[in-house]
Order: sequence, then structure tokens, then C-alpha cells
Amino acid sequence: MLEALIPYIKPPEKLIADLPVIGPLKLQVFGPLVALGVILGYHRCLAFAKKRDMDEFVARDLMFYILITGFVISHWVSVLFYFPEDVARNPAVLLMIWNGLSSVGGFFGALVGFFWYLRKMKQPYLIWADMLVFGLLVGFTFGRLGCALVHDHPGAIVDPSHPLAVGPWPGGEYRFDNGLLEFMYLVPIVLFVHFVFNWAKSAPGRIAGLTCLLYAPFRFSLDFMREKDKLYFGLTTAHYATMIILAIGVYLLFIRKAKPEDFAYAKDSERIAQERAAADAKAAAAST
Repeated sequence: MLEALIPYIKPPEKLIADLPVIGPLKLQVFGPLVALGVILGYHRCLAFAKKRDMDEFVARDLMFYILITGFVISHWVSVLFYFPEDVARNPAVLLMIWNGLSSVGGFFGALVGFFWYLRKMKQPYLIWADMLVFGLLVGFTFGRLGCALVHDHPGAIVDPSHPLAVGPWPGGEYRFDNGLLEFMYLVPIVLFVHFVFNWAKSAPGRIAGLTCLLYAPFRFSLDFMREKDKLYFGLTTAHYATMIILAIGVYLLFIRKAKPEDFAYAKDSERIAQERAAADAKAAAAST
């Protein structure tokens, strides 16, 4: 019988501190990869904003809010829906943002910050959604690479001869690594959106819709391959979430038409012109 082509390799980790209530803090490869993904995604968002003449200050503030709400709610969804026994045993786990993240929870957490901030700033939603999806696709892909390296999404047990089998796992079995499978699927999506799709001129909402449409069916299928999970009427929380994501993709790509107000976003050139005019007026007043 053939052995798995992809070996199970456990990266080294270092215990930083063992804190009371919170528990052990460990330095793992996952953390630096997520941090690198956030940094690269942040800069790709700014590149998109610059190309589309979107206000840089609004872009930076929006990314700050969606990162905070995204990470916090991602963690809460992970522990409350997938590991409620951990919360019952130690409620402080809700504060351990680094200890377990749900990708679907992160999407909906980011939406909370997204709608709150843009509503406050009276900005149209779709062009800013495109900017965030454009950049965060990169960050999310790096995050999934981290998941693959630490093997925190074990999939179904498979024969070692399967070309995507990973193993042997600590129990001696061979499995799919769902984090690795998702990473492998996301890479071509990132490459297509960034280097093939005409993102610099696409109508607002098209990038977000395309990404939803490409991601949702794969993620729906992948969730049937989880090792163990909480089921609600036979499906996981992610199954229901990806149905919503798919519906959003269909709506944005095939149903919704561009409207004039979609382009009424804060322009960087207008902000710079206003700042220059204010500075000139101040200088003129000082010289009189």
C-alpha cells in the first residue's frame, strides 16, 4: 500500500507564559502567518483604494474596525457553536481570541464592523466591500496556510494512497487536512482576482460577488469532511452561513445593477484638494 504523499509534520512551538485563568500562551507558526496575512492584505486594500481614488483615511479606519469585530466574533462563533463544552468548563475562553477562530464567524464579524462604520460615515457599501475582499483574500489565504501547518482542521479519514492524504496523524490514521485543502483552493482564486480579473474598472460589488460565488460551494462541500462537529438539523453552522454567502454572490453578480449612488464614495483626490485649499486659505490669512 502506498504511503501518503503529504507527510504530517508538526512545527515547533514555544511556551511563552502560563497565565492564571487564561492558561498557556504559545508561540506557533500560525500566529506569524496570520500577522503576515493581515499586513499584506492591508497593503493590498490600500493599493485598491488608491487605484479607485477612494479616501485613504476612510479605508484605514474601516480596516481597523472590521479587523477588531472580525477576530472577536470569529473566536466567539468558534467556541460557542463548535466547542460549547470548553465555554462551560472555562468561560474565560471567550476572552482568548487567539485560541480558535472560525472563518465563517470572521466573515460575519467583519460585516458587523463594516456596516456600523460605513453607516456612520454615510458611505455606499459595495465599493468598500470590494476593497476589503480584494485585500483580505490575501490575508485569509495566509491564515489558511497557518491552519494547514498546525493541522487544526482534521478532515475525514482516507486511504494512505489517496493523493491528498496527510499522515500519519498522531493517532496513526491518514486524513484530509481541511486547512490545506482550503489553502490550495484559495491560491488560484487570489491569483485570478488580482492578476486576471479587471478589478480596477469593475462595477461596485462585482469582486465581492465573484468571491462569494467561488468560495461558498467549495466550503459547503468541505464542511462534510470535518472530523467532528456540532450539527444543527444535519448541517454545521458553516453550511448555513455558506448558503447565505452563495445567495449574496448570485445577487451581486447576476441580479443587482450598478446605481449612481454606488459611486458616491469619499474620494481621496477631493479630500486632498480640500486640505490644500484650507492650507492655502490659512497661509493667505496669516500673510495679511
